[in-house]
Amino acid sequence: MYKLKLLIYIAFIIMCPFNIKAQVYKDVAPIFIANCTSCHHDGGIAFSLTSYSNILPMGIAVKTALQSNAMPPWPPDPSYRHYVHERIVAPSDKAAIINWINNGMQAGDTTLAPPVPSYGAAQLNGTPDLILDLPKFTSTATNADHYYCMNVSPNLLQDRYIRAFEFIPGNASIIHHAVITIDTTGTAIDDFSGGCYNQQGQLGIGDYAPGMGPTVLPGVAPAKFGFKLKAGAKLSIQIHVPEGSAGQQDSSTLRLFFYPINEPNIRPMFFETALQNWNFFIPANTVLDVSQKYPTQAAGLPIDVSLYGSFPHSHKTCTAITNFAYKNSDTIPLIRINKWDFHWQGQYTFKNLIKVPATYHLFAKHTFDNTVNNPETPDPNQPVLPGTNTYDEMLFDSFLFTYYMAGDENINIDSLLSNDPLFAPTSVSNFDQTLHTVNVYPNPTSREVKFEYTLLTSQYVTIKIYNILGQEISSVFNGSKPYGRNAHIWNGCNNTGERVTSGTYIYKIQAGKKIINGKILVQ
Repeated sequence: MYKLKLLIYIAFIIMCPFNIKAQVYKDVAPIFIANCTSCHHDGGIAFSLTSYSNILPMGIAVKTALQSNAMPPWPPDPSYRHYVHERIVAPSDKAAIINWINNGMQAGDTTLAPPVPSYGAAQLNGTPDLILDLPKFTSTATNADHYYCMNVSPNLLQDRYIRAFEFIPGNASIIHHAVITIDTTGTAIDDFSGGCYNQQGQLGIGDYAPGMGPTVLPGVAPAKFGFKLKAGAKLSIQIHVPEGSAGQQDSSTLRLFFYPINEPNIRPMFFETALQNWNFFIPANTVLDVSQKYPTQAAGLPIDVSLYGSFPHSHKTCTAITNFAYKNSDTIPLIRINKWDFHWQGQYTFKNLIKVPATYHLFAKHTFDNTVNNPETPDPNQPVLPGTNTYDEMLFDSFLFTYYMAGDENINIDSLLSNDPLFAPTSVSNFDQTLHTVNVYPNPTSREVKFEYTLLTSQYVTIKIYNILGQEISSVFNGSKPYGRNAHIWNGCNNTGERVTSGTYIYKIQAGKKIINGKILVQ
């Protein structure tokens, strides 16, 4: 019997070699590029994961981080709500890397791995309309955190609307956060005393904190949003540095992308820290929930609003955050972070605008764990109070929002930003060698459109058509295709078989991890 089983096993190996074929580096390299290298590259965070030689000594650390979901860092609970540009590794990709590590991290021919993107300090593609270098300063924070305020003038002669911006820290190791506001009154002044605790501008546009990316607003009506920057106004920046950073210098940069001059129909976007609580006390060796609602009046919001993004904020004693909107028993989930990590904060953009009707309230609950079970809390034997120092605590949750317009909740922000050219450099799709020589013709068209492309390996392919609101109207193809030349035809109809009207549409071709987008003009 034993000999029979052995013969069957040998025959199985001979006939089915693909079942025992070990993965090599080229098979898992695209997963590292898509999920890890935007942070883990030369000059980036911690160690680099851009090559086989980089990854080889870090195998156990990578495996542990994946199994514990510590990496890639993505604090929001995906079972509560999803967001644009989520950093979540697909289960199949996670299994592939862990299996590769378990089987000895075989190298194979490493030259067959796809090239790694070239990463720089800036994350957005293209040339900014305005680059503002902030004043250089030297931290004086010895035994307490310091706050510095500085103002820079864009010297605008006419009003402009900001569509996107990114704050690039000169010395990321000492920047706790930065708040960017617009001073329209001329009253903001530079303050390098270390005690500039109040934001000096009157209109907020956003924050920077460790782990955050740039702020980008869609530029397509009715989602044509912008922050209004008036002629003569200044940009006021408050920078928070931690104690112990004295002597270190910083000179950060603000990159701004404007709409064209006199661009019509731009909807104003606002940034507001609506949920704040400065009146709580966390005793030593205690776990405490602290909450806050907005507005505090029983009547709730005076008008309908559309929420674009969420930025919850706390310090090191905090362990969990939940935000939602509510009226009576009806709740609208906004964000839930089950394991708050002060070192990985973000501004989370909703996949669709979220309507919060008038008479509803916004609500926040923060859990503070001031016990030995929380290694981040400064000293579990001492109480923690709300305050401006890192060893203090905050309940300080902000939102990007605009005034509600009918149909806002149907606008697919995720699709619009996925197709936004400003994000091109951060997408592995620009460097993946899977999909080549794509032709889309005729374009413009009055009837059907043909999609032709070449696959270097067999891949699962999807081709979809979207309207200018980012809503899918037609699924052209969804399935596996072999190596070589392939083609599909869109008949110019939507998913219900009706002919689409004249106008501009967006196509999206995805093969494996590579995505190619473009426009189709239907006449």
